[in-house]
Amino acid sequence: MPDKNRSYLTSHPWIRFGLDLKNAPFTLWLLLGAAESKCKHLAGIPLRPEKQEELNRVSLEKGVHATTAIEGNTLSEDDVAEISKGTHTGIPKSQDYQRQEVQNMLDAYNAVLYAIKGGRGCGVNFEAFQEDNAVILKGQNLKDGVVAGEVRAHAVVVNRYRGAPAEDCEYLVRKLFQWLDEDWGLKEEHPLVEGILKAIMAHLYVAWIHPFGDGNGRGARLLEFRLLMNAGIPLNAAHLLTSYYNKTRSLYYDTLEATSRTAQSKEGDPIAFVLYALQGFVDALDEQIRSILQEQLNVTWENYVHKTVFGGKLTPALRRRRDLLLEISAFKEPVLYNELKRRLSDGLLKLYQDKTPRALMRDLNDLEKRQLIRKVPGYIAAKDRMRAFLPLCNDPR
Repeated sequence: MPDKNRSYLTSHPWIRFGLDLKNAPFTLWLLLGAAESKCKHLAGIPLRPEKQEELNRVSLEKGVHATTAIEGNTLSEDDVAEISKGTHTGIPKSQDYQRQEVQNMLDAYNAVLYAIKGGRGCGVNFEAFQEDNAVILKGQNLKDGVVAGEVRAHAVVVNRYRGAPAEDCEYLVRKLFQWLDEDWGLKEEHPLVEGILKAIMAHLYVAWIHPFGDGNGRGARLLEFRLLMNAGIPLNAAHLLTSYYNKTRSLYYDTLEATSRTAQSKEGDPIAFVLYALQGFVDALDEQIRSILQEQLNVTWENYVHKTVFGGKLTPALRRRRDLLLEISAFKEPVLYNELKRRLSDGLLKLYQDKTPRALMRDLNDLEKRQLIRKVPGYIAAKDRMRAFLPLCNDPR
């Protein structure tokens, strides 16, 4: 069929396979620059191998929980973690279909990672996209006319939105992958920026086309993940957008709907969805970086306590104060003196059993005098001493 005779040109004129950034607001460019910078920062942060493995595992589980929760799956993050580990005995039989949904997404995301590790790339093509849908819908009770892994042959309406004409779906998806394979003019100098834009736009276009009878939302977010990984985004960051969409679910659906209105309306511009996604991505990257830097700070502080403050041969009193400092260091908030004894471990409390009631206070005073803890009120470790570049003044005046 000649392109000019395609039904979608009349029914879905906003599907143009283009992204005009000439008149994009300056905030879009600021967010793209911030996202690029933060992804590079995240990729360069050293972590202990076991912590990196844990972070990647948790990121996968959060991403799978988010993408299924958006579609109405009520299993918790803990449930997803149990399914991931293969220890999901506590899930009721009545929710087995939800367990299967989660397992399918775990399989789909892991298949992408195995392909990358095996040197087969991220699979950004029509065939991989079809296979994703087959995995997503495996073992599910599908409506009549829905075939897992096959482009639909019937009309669909989701939340008042009508998908592209069935006869045009395969053509549109193939054209989408052709467009994603093109150079958008940023790849040479800013490959991460181009990759992020392509990932977000691919997600939006799959939502617009709605090529399958079911599983389109999960497939759109999985394709977004593939493209982010393909661009070199760190694994623990590639799941952040999906988690953001879940946290802002109402806004997610509202923004998708707004961008799919008629081409005559200014709201038909995809920029609204790009801005929404970028803001969430940058905010999530900030949160992720803070979390990782806090882990680094904890490791550095512990090494400082062991090797510098209490290095060498220790007397029983010094060993007791070292252990006290390390336990206080594990507290995220200041702990009042009266509560402290209830929070300390049994092993540490035994060291004070044959001491006078003032021994604990003397140890606290010594640690405070050495600027290892602070009394604010309550006691908390002075870890911020390890931050090399704290501002000297927090007041901009």
